[in-house]
Amino acid sequence: MASERDNGAPSIKQRSYLIMKAEAKEALKLAEQWWSQKPVPSYVRIQRFDPTEVEDFVDLYNRCFLASPDPFCPLTVEQAQRLDPEGIFIAKMWGKSVGFIACFVEKKEDSIYGEITGIGVLPSRRRRGVATALIKQATEFFLDSGVEEVYIEVFEENIPSQMLIRAYGFREVGRRDVPIYASSADDTSSDDLPGGKIMRRLGLRPRVGCQDCRDI
Repeated sequence: MASERDNGAPSIKQRSYLIMKAEAKEALKLAEQWWSQKPVPSYVRIQRFDPTEVEDFVDLYNRCFLASPDPFCPLTVEQAQRLDPEGIFIAKMWGKSVGFIACFVEKKEDSIYGEITGIGVLPSRRRRGVATALIKQATEFFLDSGVEEVYIEVFEENIPSQMLIRAYGFREVGRRDVPIYASSADDTSSDDLPGGKIMRRLGLRPRVGCQDCRDI
């Protein structure tokens, strides 16, 4: 439900996101342990995003988030074409796209860290090991890139996502509160921790002034 305004003044309602962090090696270890106990079916394949299949990716992304409690802006083909495909991986089942994970390596001063800026699986394909396969691929990608710490931002009300990533060693290290009514210049969310601005810049979080964004 969209927020209400009082006498024309912007509501102070905020969206809250948890900033969570894990050691890349620990996350990979936990994913491999899960994998060994309950192997992912052989028909689940993970491949790097192919830019020639951008329309398929956009459809997949939007369908995943329509079934999620997260506020989000529908991704467009034009926005998706600006994404770096290097760290985006697609899960396929019998040749059909069923899930994705978007990973980016960021450098800040003398540090290097990884961000998982989006992960989703179609509702009809959940609980089949697809998310685990995607997280395993992501942690391998980060380790190959020299990343030791990985961050992810999770909507406070998305309990299933929190439970999923906690299973792979992610722990809350901060919080980001973003006013629903704000301008880009008024975005005072903290830069001390990774997670938020890159998501909004890439269209992976609600954007200021977007009429199609779905509010909570």
